[in-house]
Amino acid sequence: MKTLGPSLVIVVVVISVCLPGATLAQPSQQSYTVSLVWFTLQVTYPSEVMPGDVFNVTVQGTPTSSSVYLQNLTATIYYADSYGLHQLATQVLVSNPDNSNGYYGYYGSAPTGSFSKSFTVSVPQDAPRTSLEALFSEATQYNNYYSSFYGSYPVSYSPGPWYFGDPLFYSYYPYYPAAGGSTDQAIAPLSCIKATTPEYVTLQSQYRMLQQQLNQTQSQNQQLQTTITQQSAMISQLNQQLSSANATAQTYETVAAIFVIIALGLITFSAYQMRKKPKTKEIADTNAID
Repeated sequence: MKTLGPSLVIVVVVISVCLPGATLAQPSQQSYTVSLVWFTLQVTYPSEVMPGDVFNVTVQGTPTSSSVYLQNLTATIYYADSYGLHQLATQVLVSNPDNSNGYYGYYGSAPTGSFSKSFTVSVPQDAPRTSLEALFSEATQYNNYYSSFYGSYPVSYSPGPWYFGDPLFYSYYPYYPAAGGSTDQAIAPLSCIKATTPEYVTLQSQYRMLQQQLNQTQSQNQQLQTTITQQSAMISQLNQQLSSANATAQTYETVAAIFVIIALGLITFSAYQMRKKPKTKEIADTNAID
């Protein structure tokens, strides 16, 4: 695993930083435009990944000039930590050293050299909470142009290579610009690695403890609700029994009042009869004396 110099580390850290508190409900696809000397690259990647994930990166390239064709394009993947920038892998996206395995550049004035390439990135299991970076490197070669025209010159005229079978011939004029090419590099941010941190572990432990307490409280609340429901049912039953007892007591009170009235009537009648008997006896005795 290679480590780059501090200057490149500073550039990469400035370009992309994964904030510890940044979270996304669902990882989204993001794009970043890389401007090289002769090609523009549109890089698409997921916004965040986890340690151990394998994800895809798509690169769409568009030439910006008809002066060169692309010989080689590579993407080198790094991640940054407090010790520097560490290389994970290198992906060869285009390999066309002799311009025979494919053409990536302008053909004449038409931009026929656009291309799309994809590659996968494996995130290490022990990766820290940081960001992934891609260093794109291009190597280009100047194009050779060939001009042509139809001529009607005499056969004795020899401007260059030709084919003729009649007075009109087709002549090719090759144009060779200065030999050589150019190379360029540019950095693009890739996905954030959402690895755990000590702060996250502490917060997660606290969350689990609070979640456990919440579950216990909810369980206790459920038990209390069950107890309240049972007690409410018991109170309702007791209220019904009390209402029934009150109705029975009221009935008993009514019957008792009737009995008291009857008893008082009987007592009054008995007292009347008791007072009436002596008078009847006196009248009988008086009649007997007479």
